[in-house]
Amino acid sequence: MIKKQQQTLMRRRVIAIIISAVLVAILVPTLIFVSYFVNVKPFYDVDETKYLIKRSGEEYALYSKDGEILDYDTIYSCYVTDIGTLVEIDAETGDYNIIAAVDTEGLEELGFNKRIMLFPRVVKEKIRSIEMTNDTGNYTFVRYNIEKDKVDDSSDFIIAEAPFALYDQELFATFYSHAAYTLSTRKIDDPIHDELGEFSEYGLVPEMRVDEDGEEYQYTPAYYVLTDTSGQRHKVIIGDELVTGEGYYVQYVELDGETENKRDAVYVLSSAIADTLLQPVESFATPSIVYPMTVSTFFDVDDFTIYKRGSSDAVVGFSFISMADRMNTVNSSALYKFTDGKFDGFTPHHDNMFNTLQNLYQPSFAGVKKLAPTDEDFKKYGLAEVVVDEEGNEKIKFTSEYTISFNFDVTDEAGEVATTVQHIIEISAKDKETGNYYAYSTFYNADTGKYLYSYDMIVEVEGHTFNFLEWNPYEWINDRYMDLNIAFCQKITIDSADGYFAEFTLDNRKSDQSENISSEMIEIYAKDSNGNSISTFSPTTFIDKSGNFWTVTQTNITAANSQGTPVTITDAYYAYNKLGKQVVVIPDYIPCYDGSRVDVYANEVVVTYPNGEKTTYVRYATDLFRRFYSSLSRSGVEDAYVMSAEEEAALIGDPEKLIMTITITDTDGNDKVYKFYSLTSRKAYLTVNGTGGFYVLTNKVNKYVNDAQRFFALEVIDDTAKN
Repeated sequence: MIKKQQQTLMRRRVIAIIISAVLVAILVPTLIFVSYFVNVKPFYDVDETKYLIKRSGEEYALYSKDGEILDYDTIYSCYVTDIGTLVEIDAETGDYNIIAAVDTEGLEELGFNKRIMLFPRVVKEKIRSIEMTNDTGNYTFVRYNIEKDKVDDSSDFIIAEAPFALYDQELFATFYSHAAYTLSTRKIDDPIHDELGEFSEYGLVPEMRVDEDGEEYQYTPAYYVLTDTSGQRHKVIIGDELVTGEGYYVQYVELDGETENKRDAVYVLSSAIADTLLQPVESFATPSIVYPMTVSTFFDVDDFTIYKRGSSDAVVGFSFISMADRMNTVNSSALYKFTDGKFDGFTPHHDNMFNTLQNLYQPSFAGVKKLAPTDEDFKKYGLAEVVVDEEGNEKIKFTSEYTISFNFDVTDEAGEVATTVQHIIEISAKDKETGNYYAYSTFYNADTGKYLYSYDMIVEVEGHTFNFLEWNPYEWINDRYMDLNIAFCQKITIDSADGYFAEFTLDNRKSDQSENISSEMIEIYAKDSNGNSISTFSPTTFIDKSGNFWTVTQTNITAANSQGTPVTITDAYYAYNKLGKQVVVIPDYIPCYDGSRVDVYANEVVVTYPNGEKTTYVRYATDLFRRFYSSLSRSGVEDAYVMSAEEEAALIGDPEKLIMTITITDTDGNDKVYKFYSLTSRKAYLTVNGTGGFYVLTNKVNKYVNDAQRFFALEVIDDTAKN
């Protein structure tokens, strides 16, 4: 009985399992069908093409019937069908909304609440060119290979009229978006035709008009032609602005070769096109006047020269000195050198030159005034004028107020000079109303003179950028005209008109010459016309009877044994010398191994030899000379002094006017001859190696002799004093 019941129970379980399996087999396809129905929705475009709205993960998207997701337009946040319809998909619900559709036959059924595109959108990658014509002129953005000199769909866009001009990429993106995505705000219902069947009511055809002053003028609507990479062209005419300011009337023109077929419809495009399609090409161009430089290279120029119209001499000329060329040389601290001869002998004002180049590298622009300028444009902005040649022919010639020329090395990836670019920058006189300048630049190969290219633009530069064009010559020089590093000075002579003469010979051979700038061990041998003679004291080593080495400097005393181990000097103490400087002295003398004795005082070092003879060194004499040298180095030019060549010749040719001559010879044997001529009781005209143009204060000139005499008298020299 129990066994029979178990068999019955087993049979029931098997039946239940079979029924469940059948139900699952039926339910699974049903669930799949329901899931597909819920997560996939059909969408039919205006041309009846079927698309699918499908959930992928957590969001819905629009797919082709082959299962490929459609392109997504990030500008309008919608998908784009094959014919260009813009479809907005709600990512959460899958609901759709047609944002815009291309105006094709039968499109009117969409209703006027739908936005219409004049032609299928063209993505940037598919645009070959956009030719724009508006009331400011004509210009074209086109994909062009400059090296191959041909249109190339794989190349970047250039401005055809000025191929090398840089332009605002962000503004251009908005420009081609407005041109290629013609999303109208509405289509005019039953637009008005004139007697010729045209839409003159909307400013879409050329006509004579009358301005506010009652003057007639020829009105021509703006238009553009967009060509895609397949060669298909689209033309859009832009007419008047709506009186409400909400947009512009436009008309689409189908192009078939040279044939134009105007679509019999008027649309309204957003007023935003006024900021792009209706702008002059100059609004896109990035103002530029120099070859592309970097913050680490802009200052490295050769033969930088400024010319001013009407002058046969350059305003200034200078070149950068590379680190390799100036390291361990007389020019170790110099960044630039004069090259034009006008300031020969004077030291350049390195900071002002650096700032001048920085202003060219990062100028303050007011904008581009004209791209691809004509002869009339050059005349208009004060850069050129019409001249007549020998044959009586008129031609345009650059007659700018200023011209800047300089060379700049362009390096390759290996850091080698690939090309030396010569800049020629033509600059107008300062505009009296704005205080700004107009400039135009051209680039040449400096080695061959061959023309390279030009940005081909006249730019307006804010006045402060070019302030250096009107600088006083004083601004170009270092007013410290005797600023030679003492380590590179070999001799100084002072020859005063009153008969006083002094000569200082500097010997720096004992100093560390590893970098050629140390003067720690410098010695000076000086004499003057009054019979004075001084040899300065330099650090000297004496050997005592115990074999210890004593080193006496201008301010210190140290000792070490023969192995170089320091020895403590127990009785040394501090005192003050005549210059007020603290120095180390000893109360007793140093007994030397050769029988000599050395007494070290605050102001003197006295060596007494075994025969009783003595040599006395003025311990502070080197420091005193350094003060004298500092007095020379502090001498400053007061200002420029302008006179004619004839006036200067008369001045320097008059022996009664010469006050003093100072000659400084550097360690390379080069002389700088400074001559001072009396202008007034207060002013003295300065020439350096025969080059003048500046004046100094007479009392400073007199101080040179006074300080020289103080040195020989071993008197304190105040290098900051006036006389």
